[in-house]
Amino acid sequence: MNQRSKIAILGFGLEGKATMHYLLRHGYHNLTICDANVDIKDEMPDGVSVHLGTKYLEGLEEFEVIFRSPGISYLNPLIQSAKNMVAEIMSCTSYFMDQCPCPVIGVTGTKGKGTTSTLIYEILKKGNARVFLAGNIGTPALEFLDELKGDDLVVLEMSSFQLHDLTKSPKVAVLLNTTSDHLDYHADVGEYLAAKESILAHQNENCVAVLNKDYDYFKYYAPLVKGDLRLVSVKSKVEDGAFTEEGGIYSAEYEDTEFICNVNEVGLIGSHNLENILPAVAVAKYFRISNQDIAEVLKEFKGLPHRLEFVRKLDGISFYNDSFSTTPDTSIAAVESFDEPTFLIAGGADKGADYGEWAEKILTRENLCGVVLVGGTAERMANAIEESRKNGAYETTPTKILQAHNLKDAVIMAKKELANGGVIVMSPASSSFDLYKNYKERGEKFREVVKTL
Repeated sequence: MNQRSKIAILGFGLEGKATMHYLLRHGYHNLTICDANVDIKDEMPDGVSVHLGTKYLEGLEEFEVIFRSPGISYLNPLIQSAKNMVAEIMSCTSYFMDQCPCPVIGVTGTKGKGTTSTLIYEILKKGNARVFLAGNIGTPALEFLDELKGDDLVVLEMSSFQLHDLTKSPKVAVLLNTTSDHLDYHADVGEYLAAKESILAHQNENCVAVLNKDYDYFKYYAPLVKGDLRLVSVKSKVEDGAFTEEGGIYSAEYEDTEFICNVNEVGLIGSHNLENILPAVAVAKYFRISNQDIAEVLKEFKGLPHRLEFVRKLDGISFYNDSFSTTPDTSIAAVESFDEPTFLIAGGADKGADYGEWAEKILTRENLCGVVLVGGTAERMANAIEESRKNGAYETTPTKILQAHNLKDAVIMAKKELANGGVIVMSPASSSFDLYKNYKERGEKFREVVKTL
């Protein structure tokens, strides 16, 4: 790519805008923004061309370089067709990785990326490192690329969407849980796992990988590790990495274990968050952060918005916003985070997830008083619960199953059922795209409803 190259930027969200501004700063002026939204025309700087509307992905073969935004699937037939005629197809992330002068800590996985990335960032910052946070929860990486020096650190949250174009892997690769999310974007589960594999593919013997040995995917990825392998586990002790044992959080290096803090001292709610905490501890110890600094951050950090976020307490009921939960697994984890009488609000857009295990797991919770279902998945979720009951194991469960037309009605119905107090948690186990622009808008609506009760 040179300054005369004819460049297309697909998508004009945060990454697309950051890519455009970076290229303009560096003398690339033959740019075209391709986006479905025709209203962005007025946002363009002088000299930047546009190709807008429903056919914005047509005619890509006329460009020499294409920057693909993460929301545009590389499997799109028009992208695939352009691959044979265009010199380079890359992403903001892959370009950043190629140009970055300092070590990158890449964090990927189906869920927990944002929380884990932020924890790593906060711990490294506490240890006096000059560290930058990028990804969905931070700043687009190209916004600060020009500021970076060799001894800086970058924590980069990386979705499967962003991994396809990589030609360079992070110095430290953190691979969290991997489940069948985003199957509307990927061809199948195998292809989704292969996309995640890219975070390890270009590492060498001087790199580090952090894997959770409690998951089946560990056997798939462990043989691919070329450098230092550090493990985390909430079930058993590990020789190198981090683990929990008898209510404590420990780091381990060459079988030398060190106590960090007690599990009941950490600020994050829910035992599932240990799967985010332990990788952060393993990374922090690799960078020689003190146990005291690690423990202080773990105790102070309360989590990110829309992830089991406490909203308010009213009439003895605590309301929690877990709008970021778009998979059955995360919704199960939310329900399992509470011992008080609990009412769950779930449902949303249908991405083809299997709700059988979700139904079985939530019905085993004796404190779960009921579920209010909303959105496009409501019927399938209700059917999954009924099927679990028919199988006999949960036939006598007291859990009430209700359906609501909207989120406001769901909150009111759940509150009415919890007359003696408890917990109402919105943890949808579904995407938000049937009723809301994204999980943030859904979470903000929940907050608004709760605060006006």
